[in-house]
Amino acid sequence: MPNTLVPLPAPEPGRMPHVCLVAGDGPAAVKIAPVAAAMRRSARVRPIVISCGDQTVEVGEALAAFDVVPSLVVESTLDGHTTQGAAWLLDALDRVYADLAPDAVFVQGDNGIAFSAAMAAFWRRIPVVHLDAGVRSHDLTAPFPQEGHRRLIAQISSLHLAATADAAANLACEAHGGPKVVTVGSTAVDAGFGAIERHHEHPDDRVRAVEEAVVHGGCRMVLVALDPARWAQDDLAAVLHGIADLVLATPDLEVVLPAAYESELRLVADDVLGRLVRVTITDPVDPPDQVRLLSIAAAVVTDSDLLAEQAPSFGVPALVLVGGVGIWAEPERPGYPWTAAPDRALVAGITEKLVLSQVERLAVSPANNPFGDGFAAMRCEQAVEWLLGLRDRPREFAPEI
Repeated sequence: MPNTLVPLPAPEPGRMPHVCLVAGDGPAAVKIAPVAAAMRRSARVRPIVISCGDQTVEVGEALAAFDVVPSLVVESTLDGHTTQGAAWLLDALDRVYADLAPDAVFVQGDNGIAFSAAMAAFWRRIPVVHLDAGVRSHDLTAPFPQEGHRRLIAQISSLHLAATADAAANLACEAHGGPKVVTVGSTAVDAGFGAIERHHEHPDDRVRAVEEAVVHGGCRMVLVALDPARWAQDDLAAVLHGIADLVLATPDLEVVLPAAYESELRLVADDVLGRLVRVTITDPVDPPDQVRLLSIAAAVVTDSDLLAEQAPSFGVPALVLVGGVGIWAEPERPGYPWTAAPDRALVAGITEKLVLSQVERLAVSPANNPFGDGFAAMRCEQAVEWLLGLRDRPREFAPEI
């Protein structure tokens, strides 16, 4: 079967291969955008960016921040993590692939849309390229169903693009090894650097005032970035009570918390933090504004792997919230995030430790980012070209120790 050949036979002379890049949510769009831009610059493969699923507006906004426009929108009102949603996506994407006849399909991550896009391609014998391959919790129940999606996509992928050597090792443990596994780094880091260049003045006067005060040394700032869909209301309240305790204990600390109007996060934040003058609850920010805030923060508290991967490039420590009760862990190595359950005391204590270490961190240059160096998208583009028989296999990402 052609899908097992790595690399594939070179295309006919004069024919430019087409690659579909499927994005189903904002984070996927942020990670795919640099790859699409790299393909566009190289002009050796034609990127066809497909915004797909029930978050096409968010995908379009995230792509627009990087000057990428979807080539095609496949909109659904169904959740891609349900059987009905998956069935609809499989049928819709099958028809798209039948019309476009792409040479490869490029998916990112582990959500239902990535899974459906990969399966539809596999059934049409179209090679699947999986970005952020090898991420594992080793527990099929958490996160559910994402852990299952990760493993199933790996089984049908022709090319695995792992962000780190640890992810590549996870694939090797599942008998996915050899040249078809390429360690490229995280394209989130590329997106972060690109976003900084596109930063514009924040529309919220209060946020601009905080930014100016931080830049001029008048205060320190913690960025809190949470996805309310991932947490129960009690968990959100526990996290934000921890942030309130931190603010009350640290006189020179400001907090910026983006939250959509009338979202559960906004309602809980207004209730818990609304009376604290050094907390700015603002509307959601686009990727350039978010990276700008991250780059000047003393610490970030988030449930976003994307932000955790970008933070080391700016010397910013991260606390990543994970499921569980009372669990927490220090970083395994420099540049990796702290992790903790959504517990009031843990959030307050760990974040205070990260903030208080800022003076020590500012005395030395930021550590090398173990997640990427800003060239992951170029490696992805080159790896896809190698898969399609257009060039030699690229050199892999290897962070300096």
